[in-house]
Amino acid sequence: MANATSVWGIEIGQSALKALRCRLDGDQVVAEAFDYIEYPKILSQPESDPETMVREALNTFVKRNDLKKTTVALSVPGQSGLAKFFKPPPVELKKIPDIVKYEARQQIPFDLNDVIWDYQLMAGGEISDGFALESEVGLFAMKRDAVYRLLKPLQAADLEIDLLQLAPLSIYNMVTYDKRLADDQDTPYDSEHPPKSMVVLAMGTDATDLIVTNGYRVWQRSMPLGGNHFTRQLTKELKLTFAKAEHLKRNAMEADDPKLIFQAMRPVFNDLVTEVQRSMGFFRSINKKAEIGSILMLGNSVKLPGLSQYLSKNLAMDVDVLDSFTQLDGTEVTEAAAFKDHIAAFGPVYGLCLQGLGRGPISTSLVPKEVLKERLIRSKKP
Repeated sequence: MANATSVWGIEIGQSALKALRCRLDGDQVVAEAFDYIEYPKILSQPESDPETMVREALNTFVKRNDLKKTTVALSVPGQSGLAKFFKPPPVELKKIPDIVKYEARQQIPFDLNDVIWDYQLMAGGEISDGFALESEVGLFAMKRDAVYRLLKPLQAADLEIDLLQLAPLSIYNMVTYDKRLADDQDTPYDSEHPPKSMVVLAMGTDATDLIVTNGYRVWQRSMPLGGNHFTRQLTKELKLTFAKAEHLKRNAMEADDPKLIFQAMRPVFNDLVTEVQRSMGFFRSINKKAEIGSILMLGNSVKLPGLSQYLSKNLAMDVDVLDSFTQLDGTEVTEAAAFKDHIAAFGPVYGLCLQGLGRGPISTSLVPKEVLKERLIRSKKP
């Protein structure tokens, strides 16, 4: 990992494998390569074979991409792990690990031997004479068996993972860097007058990650509602097969009666608005001083015509759809038609690249220490 000249960020989604490779050119992050491998069916679709489709996609990725001297980072869906934040009392920095371990036992609802966990001091904390006075700690965990289950198909494809991160935290890295939030992270965070927060809605196939951040602090929640829910609503209302409903959803504007399709999906639009309102209401209740400025939408599901306008109208807020990365160079990638077509889905993998290159505020990883140790021993053998 120390010899890596670039970073591959990979996300194994429900409908496709997304990957982006970046390197540093001075202080500039440059995109070198990308890949987007769509599965024949959505993994959660009836009669699909997720194991085979993921294995084939990984084999395709490994065959057609250069992985030498590269850090490989993988994102995990938000609902697969746990992210907690707490404020320790004023304490010596060297005592933070003991406090975190105590807090981990309280916050993680499993035996610590059964989980992989990591932590980090968040940006903007006040450090004076070796004491953390006003600080916040992020605690991140995942069940050990879930991590090994996730790594299994990658190991079968001879793909070694150096960094494992929860997708909401990868998105936090991406938004903070690319939208230039909290540019001066050495300035102590003023909790009485915090900067405006941004809400990020990362819509996946089966769930949506809602992330609220001002660059210094991050709060996230996974909502059990995604692109598949629109498809299932169409199958129910219009009596279609899943495959036909999915095709109709993706090509709604070319349909004979687009209005009929939107009317059929309206209950899911309403459910999404309700979930977002509930989440933002809860965030405001625990962050009284926070002010939310705008909403940014990610994920291929945001291509659904009328979705961002419907949210903007019903939430009475500006809603933007991610259509470019302002801080990412490398026109061979950023101007490629396939990349531009799926750019809203590349947010998490861009965030992984930023972390691997040391350009993201979050630097934790959930790769098991024994895996890294075994790999290190193997590399030193003649």
